[in-house]
Amino acid sequence: MGEPPRTGTLVAVVLAAGQGTRMRSRRHKVLHSLAGRPLIHRVLELIHGAGADDIVVVLGHQADQVRKALPESIHTIVQEPQLGTGHALQVAAERLRSFGAERLLVHYGDEALVRPETLQRLVATQVSAEAPIALLNARVRHPHGYGRVLRLAGGGVDRMVEEVDATPEERAINEIWSGTMLLFTAWLWPNLENLPLSAKGEYYLPDLVNIARAQGLTIQATLTQDEEEVLGVNDRLQLADANAVARRRKIDDLLRGGVTIVDPSATYIEPEVTIEADAVIQPGCHLRGTTRIAHDCEIGPNAYLVDTTVGAGSRVWFSVLEGAVVGERVSIGPFSHLRPGAVIEDEVTLGNYAEVKASRIGAGTQMHHFSYVGDAQLGERVNIGAGTITVNFSSETGEKSRTIVEDDASIGSDTLLVAPVTVGGGAMTGAGAVVTHDIPAGEVWVGAPARAHRRRRGLPTPGESEPSA
Repeated sequence: MGEPPRTGTLVAVVLAAGQGTRMRSRRHKVLHSLAGRPLIHRVLELIHGAGADDIVVVLGHQADQVRKALPESIHTIVQEPQLGTGHALQVAAERLRSFGAERLLVHYGDEALVRPETLQRLVATQVSAEAPIALLNARVRHPHGYGRVLRLAGGGVDRMVEEVDATPEERAINEIWSGTMLLFTAWLWPNLENLPLSAKGEYYLPDLVNIARAQGLTIQATLTQDEEEVLGVNDRLQLADANAVARRRKIDDLLRGGVTIVDPSATYIEPEVTIEADAVIQPGCHLRGTTRIAHDCEIGPNAYLVDTTVGAGSRVWFSVLEGAVVGERVSIGPFSHLRPGAVIEDEVTLGNYAEVKASRIGAGTQMHHFSYVGDAQLGERVNIGAGTITVNFSSETGEKSRTIVEDDASIGSDTLLVAPVTVGGGAMTGAGAVVTHDIPAGEVWVGAPARAHRRRRGLPTPGESEPSA
């Protein structure tokens, strides 16, 4: 495989002006999600990976909506009216020429399934004045509705013919053009204006092939690995198919890398997720964003993780984790919820209906039943009794305050910790306590509001925790 071109030698144009009426949506079709991100973002990532630093996106219908979703580094041109793919390139020509690139990559805004290595093979093709065009083609089982690629006896591309103009023999050909091509710009710019007007009053890119062939020039072609790479997205059925392809590719890669996925058909893993070998993913899991799963973890069944890191040997089941960091040998679930900013250190247990938000839970802490910890810092070996709540929000001020529970403390069932408040090391609250003042280390507080009751007897030694009161 050739290396991507040097910076400045390749510019790209993405055609995304179409109306996409078959999507039956108020959103432009390139903004619909493929594997967790908008189609157009997947396409731009693909093209950047092929070596194009400068990208122009041709917009049309809902141009403002699409433009707002694009990175600031992307250049845009509006095609109005939309008179075909060739016309889109004509509209963008002045901006594209300003980059002074030797080669131009043309790609459709809804074709996000082309494999990076396939596009890099196309970009590595040497286009020149004698061979100004390289096509990305595919062989498909059912070419009905596509134009066909006709080859010369020696294997080179002769021309492309639309299905309505094809003979029965030509219709039997199963090679089609994907919509992606690499062009030698020194040849392209003087020839682009020579595109003929079609019977529909539009200008089409495939006619560049016919122009080059009429000049006796060579047309090169690269084939995709499979026909799935050229799947476009024109309606919701095709979008579902594209998502299924992306999901299967990711799962196949993980299986080959030593991850156990018990039921691939019932598992949803986005491309940016990383999972180390010897992890086990049970059915019903949704792993999204930049989630990272270390070795020897067991995730699921029915776990939903977004942008979350899980350390080695941990287990998460029937739970939702968003923007969380989980240490090693942690047990979470069932029915726990970790919200953004939750940091769970090693060997913590979070049981059923435990919720943690913007808090750090120290190593060895136990929080088994029906508790909420928000905007808090819990030390090591803390025992959180059932029904404990950190009261972190003031309805009067509209502000949130922090709770601190130091090492080896034990919080009794149904305790309310009204922030800002600190529970000292080894301290203890009785069941139903409403804590509104700081508790000194080693003391036992009870009541509502909680008051000092006595010194705590038999403080736990490191590594142990006393049952909640």
